[in-house]
Amino acid sequence: MNTWTALAIAVVLLGLNGFFVAAEFALLAARRSRIEQLAAEGDRRANHVLGGLRELTLMLAGAQLGITMCSLGLGAVAEPAVASVIEGVLDDVTDIPTGVSHAIAFVIALSIVVFLHMVVGEMAPKSWAISHPEQSSLRLARAFRLFVFVFRPVIKLLNGFANIVVRAVGVQPQDERAMAHSPADLLFLLKESAGHGDIEADQHDLFTRSLELSGRVAADAMTLRRDIVAVGPDVSADEIAQVAHATGRTRVVVHERDLDHVIGFVHAKDVLLLDDDARITATSSTLARPCMVTPDGHLLEDLLLEMRTERQHLALVIDELGMVVGLVTLEDVIEELIGDFDDETDRRAEECPRLPDGAYVMGGTTRPDEFELWTGVELPSGDWHTLAGFVIDAADEIPSVGDLVETDIASFEVVVMDGYAIDELVVRLRVHDPSA
Repeated sequence: MNTWTALAIAVVLLGLNGFFVAAEFALLAARRSRIEQLAAEGDRRANHVLGGLRELTLMLAGAQLGITMCSLGLGAVAEPAVASVIEGVLDDVTDIPTGVSHAIAFVIALSIVVFLHMVVGEMAPKSWAISHPEQSSLRLARAFRLFVFVFRPVIKLLNGFANIVVRAVGVQPQDERAMAHSPADLLFLLKESAGHGDIEADQHDLFTRSLELSGRVAADAMTLRRDIVAVGPDVSADEIAQVAHATGRTRVVVHERDLDHVIGFVHAKDVLLLDDDARITATSSTLARPCMVTPDGHLLEDLLLEMRTERQHLALVIDELGMVVGLVTLEDVIEELIGDFDDETDRRAEECPRLPDGAYVMGGTTRPDEFELWTGVELPSGDWHTLAGFVIDAADEIPSVGDLVETDIASFEVVVMDGYAIDELVVRLRVHDPSA
């Protein structure tokens, strides 16, 4: 084989090496969802990519076989050919001994071949495939699958030996790349995308809340039992209207003896639609509508779907003993998804009150996410859903007015009690206060 033929073969092998490298990284980087979308739109090249993704282990083994064959070929053909050209040039322009010129030519030729192999045959195609994963996979998949089809027996044999080695160290080989992501993985990806400016802040917030909704339960969004607005069974329509006006609640729960024996609820608009005669005779029990009942551990995403399907805007939350522990509305669930919003019935303060010394004044029913929103400090996780629950857990007893509960993050002073319930606290942070 003459020198120029060998150089031509070397160029072809270098290009093939780049092809196999690009094909390997294109399959690894391609988004399966995008490829499936293209296949559904009729792109036949996408079907070849999907076929490769379904037997990814075999395809990667094929890429390694191709890269190895090309690398060995380059070593066998390219280096001697380049060295021959360089040695001829040295012999023409210098009088150095043949052995020395051969050694110099060998070193230069090897350096050139290694450089081209790394840059042209490895790094450049890899960078292109990673930068344009779908485009590169669509262009290369058909030819690459043809190579794998031709050499399939050899590839399967080599892959079988590789799988034996992998199983020997306790790892189960996979034919497809794991494409599923946990909510935690997706939250990390969202954070990275927002940090690079790929998605807007409001979109990041909405997507994050949607993912965080997964795993939240009814108890995380409910109004506690002690804060439920309720009336007995024989309350008149005018009295219901007064209760709704005084509390700002459009829905008033109706019970027989207590909240563990709920009849239903009355919507304020039902009272407003009564004519004069009906208003005189109507009572809370006759106006009551049935309401949903859900366990306190029921997932919010399931509850949202059920409330929409049954056209219900209110659900009682019960514990494992069947006792009512709270109430959750459709608005509560939606606020978990998109964030708090105020409608015409909301009467809460826009900000957490502050004392002159910087301490916070908070209600006992303050939720952990509200605490973090106001203070920038995250409460430790635990088997409780309110600030009062955290304080009682830290104190290991029911506190009294004036008691001071010390924790690592803050000092909590109980200032108002409602029976055995903590109604109001003064919170003095020990850790950094971002608003200070």
